[in-house]
Amino acid sequence: MSLDQLFSSLEDKYHDYEFPKVTVVIPTYNCSQLIGATLKSVLSQSYPDFEVIIVDGGSTDSTLAVIQSYRRETLRLYAVSEYRRYAMLNKGISQSEGGYINFLLPGDTYIAHDSLKFMMSLALEHQLPDLLYCGTLLREGRQDPKLLFRPLEINNLKKGQQPTSLQACWFKRELFDQIGNFHFSYDQRGGYELLCRFCKQGGLRSFATERVLIDFDLHFVTRRMVLQHFLETMHTIWRHFGSLATLRWLFIQKDVSRLIKLWMHSMRLALLGR
Repeated sequence: MSLDQLFSSLEDKYHDYEFPKVTVVIPTYNCSQLIGATLKSVLSQSYPDFEVIIVDGGSTDSTLAVIQSYRRETLRLYAVSEYRRYAMLNKGISQSEGGYINFLLPGDTYIAHDSLKFMMSLALEHQLPDLLYCGTLLREGRQDPKLLFRPLEINNLKKGQQPTSLQACWFKRELFDQIGNFHFSYDQRGGYELLCRFCKQGGLRSFATERVLIDFDLHFVTRRMVLQHFLETMHTIWRHFGSLATLRWLFIQKDVSRLIKLWMHSMRLALLGR
């Protein structure tokens, strides 16, 4: 059975009142050119019960004005003193009322209007697992888009590999009471670290679909971001899987080559202007 056939079989199986409420948490900071597309994508979902929690880190551009233009009863805005991504996501978790929580960044969108309904239909069909995830379309500048979807397994996590983006994960609200919230000390890999805890916990259930429902905009990748990604990945593997797993990862990871490419690009710009 194809994924479209699967959804057609589920579409009329459940009444609106049976679907769990979903909370979508979005952290924002000076993202006026990106947040509109994300909010339009979320607010156009054909889902009976969801809320949007925006946590703003002190935007000084027109981000808040754009958010206000999309004002709905289902949308709530909170302000914090500074932009710290995972601390802001934790704020959203603490204010959430949904049975499941999804996280988006400005610029990210749901690919289909039935994204939430499809995922929550799967949740009902599979007895409300602790985690559901789907495929992600990764876009990075002018490069061809890539698809991200792989099994959520310890062996992949030891390689520093997430099964999909954090944006393509729906977490049961009670899960955070069991494994804790995001570690706000992270800058790049808080979602990966959370999934490591999920897999190590034991007794938790997950379900995955290969259907691609998230369009993830990687924005502009800098050398600092690549270096931070490298260091946080290494720290997480060492913390959860030990020194041997960390050494194995060092032989296969790709961040060093990405750093070299970015350095060579910046040198070419400085020397040749192109």
